[in-house]
Amino acid sequence: MTWYKNHKTLVSNSALVLILLLGATYLAVNIMRVNPLKETYRVTINLDRSGGLQAGNDVTLRGYRIGKVDDITLVDNGAAIAATVEIDKKYRIPTDTVVNVGALSGAGEQYIDFRPNTEAAPFLGNGSVVQFDKEKVKTPTPVWSVLDNSSELIAQIDPDKFGVILSELDTALSGGPDQLRSLINGVSLATSGLDGLLPQTTNLIKNLQTINATTSLAQPDLGTLTRNSGELFRQFNDANAELQKILEQAPGQMQTLGAVLDKTADPMSSLANNFVAITKAAQLRVPALRALFPSLVIGTSAMGVPAHDNEFYTILDIWPRQWCDYSTKNVRTEIATENSLPKWAGYCTNPPGDQQIRGSGNAPRPDIPNNGALPPAGADPNERTLPPIK
Repeated sequence: MTWYKNHKTLVSNSALVLILLLGATYLAVNIMRVNPLKETYRVTINLDRSGGLQAGNDVTLRGYRIGKVDDITLVDNGAAIAATVEIDKKYRIPTDTVVNVGALSGAGEQYIDFRPNTEAAPFLGNGSVVQFDKEKVKTPTPVWSVLDNSSELIAQIDPDKFGVILSELDTALSGGPDQLRSLINGVSLATSGLDGLLPQTTNLIKNLQTINATTSLAQPDLGTLTRNSGELFRQFNDANAELQKILEQAPGQMQTLGAVLDKTADPMSSLANNFVAITKAAQLRVPALRALFPSLVIGTSAMGVPAHDNEFYTILDIWPRQWCDYSTKNVRTEIATENSLPKWAGYCTNPPGDQQIRGSGNAPRPDIPNNGALPPAGADPNERTLPPIK
């Protein structure tokens, strides 16, 4: 602390120099874009005109700055412009790209913008040249060209006809502001009326277009229909004898068909009755069928359990084993608690006659009713013990 007090001026000047260095570094890297560690590659773009482009202008990829214009030179004896751009190496631009020279504002601030048509290779590299193509390399129209075209347009106007137009306007508006106001009001009223009928007018035009298009498309079909109709009537005329023969034979054939229907009436009735009986029997067995098919599905799934790895596995136990059925098979979960146990869980409802089940609940007892070997008569199999008192 004593050294700091004795060297206050040195510390202050050192801090000012450090701040100056940091500020200069920020200005050089972020504002002036001087970064000696940055790796770049150079691409040459051939242009038909510079469009106001200068060295130091930005180079962007769809509007995002990726480099700068390094140099502008004349090529082909001044017939074209070659712009050399320096692009950050981390940005890869496909060769199938559109190059546009634009301006940020009317005052200038030109830049070169790459707009690739794809993201696939090949990509531009160091020394690549983008040849001029008016479809892919676009520069802004110069002011002198706009003025030249405007002069040509004005030169094409006939002074005599233009004078007639001005004379007619002067005659039409000679009544002063009131006449001009009336003209504008009339135009406004007509516009309002047309605007109110705009949907109907639009629909009418669309419908007329649809009708005309449909009529135009249907004209060949109408001609074909007319020709086919004539052919059809001609064939009817040729088949007149066959039609008369059919009509003459129709009554006898209809009688034969009626006799066949009469003979088949009884068998058809019996068949319908059998179908009704089968349907009623099937309706009676619907519950059984509904229970059968899920059981078949479960049984089929169970048969597939031991079959795996292209083999069938099973276990055969030759020793008979006794099993016990407890009375607490279906325990109601809503009455179960963490601190209670099934009260009758240790009682076997089917004890084997030749064996003794282990456990204090199955100890020998007097042969009297309710001797404790089984739960009392009427006991709830789902009853649980009381939780311990804390």
